[in-house]
Amino acid sequence: MTLHRIVFFISILVIMVIGYYDYRTRTQISMLLLYAVPILVSSWYCGKMEGIIVAVFAAASWLIVNLANQPYGESATILSWDAFTRLSIFALLSYAVSLQAQLRRALEREKLRANTDRLTGLLNKGAFRERVEEEIHRARRYNHPLSLAYIDLDNFKQVNDIQGHVRGNKLLQQISETIIHTIRGIDTAGRVGGDKFAICLPETGDEQVCKVIDKLAKALDIMTSQSGWQVTASIGVITCTEICFTETYDVLLGKADKLMYAAKEKGKNAVEFETIGAGKNVNRQDVQFRLPILRHPFPLILPYGKATPTFHQHLLEKKSQLKKNVAF
Repeated sequence: MTLHRIVFFISILVIMVIGYYDYRTRTQISMLLLYAVPILVSSWYCGKMEGIIVAVFAAASWLIVNLANQPYGESATILSWDAFTRLSIFALLSYAVSLQAQLRRALEREKLRANTDRLTGLLNKGAFRERVEEEIHRARRYNHPLSLAYIDLDNFKQVNDIQGHVRGNKLLQQISETIIHTIRGIDTAGRVGGDKFAICLPETGDEQVCKVIDKLAKALDIMTSQSGWQVTASIGVITCTEICFTETYDVLLGKADKLMYAAKEKGKNAVEFETIGAGKNVNRQDVQFRLPILRHPFPLILPYGKATPTFHQHLLEKKSQLKKNVAF
C-alpha cells in the first residue's frame, strides 16, 4: 500500500472519529475546524480527487450527526442547506490546497531539471558551483577542511570518434552511476564539462580524501575493465585544511584542474594530490606515492595499434625511481 492510500484511509478514519465526538457533544461545540484538518492533509498529500472525497465524508458526517441530534420542529430544509454550505466550503478548501500542492511539486520538478544534468543525473555546472560555494562558506566559518576532486576521462574522444556519440553518452552515464554509488552521502558530484566531473568532499582532510578517492579510482577501473571501455581516468585532488578568503570556487577548481593535467602528463590513469592551508603545502609526489591508482593488469590497446604500459611495469619503474630519492 502506497503512502497516498495510507494517508487517504487515515483521513477517512479521522473524519469518523470527529463525527463520533461531534455526536457525543450534541452539536454544542462546533467541529468545523477539526473536520478541515483531514481534508487539508488528504488534499496536500493525495490530490484533488481524494481531498474532495474526504470533504464529502466530512459533510455527510456533519449532516448525520445533526439529523441524529435535530431538535423537534427544526426545518429539514435549513439543515440541508447548512450541509450543502459546509460541503461547498470543504470542497473549495480541498481544491485550493490540492492546487497549491500541484504548483509546489511542479516548481520542485522545474528546479530539479534546472540544476540537473539531463544525461548523467548529476548536478550541472551552475548548480555544482552554488553547492561548492556554500560548502566553502561553511568550511571558512567553522574552520573545517574541504577537498575538491577534478576528474577527466582519458581517451574519451576516441570513443566518440570511433564508436559514436551514443556509445560515448552511455559511457558518461556509467561513469556517473559509478561516482554516485561510490562517494559518501555528504559528498556532492557534478558534471562540469563534456567528459569532466568534479566532486566536493566537505569535512574531509588529506588522509580521508585519499581513502575516498582510492575507492573511487578502483571502482572506475573495475567498471571500465568489466564493461570493455578503453578509457581511464586522471584525477586531481586539492585539499584545504584552512579556507582562506582568497580560496574561491574558481581558485580551488583551477588548482584541481592543474593537478589533473599533471596526472595526465605522468602517463594518465593516475591521481595527483595537494594539500594547502595552515602554512602547509604538501609535495604532490609524496602523496601520490602513498596512494597509487589501480591500473589495468593488461595492456590498454588503443586505435592504430598503440599500447600503453601495464600497471606492473609502471609500478616497478615508479619504485625504482622512488628508492633513489625516498627512504622507505
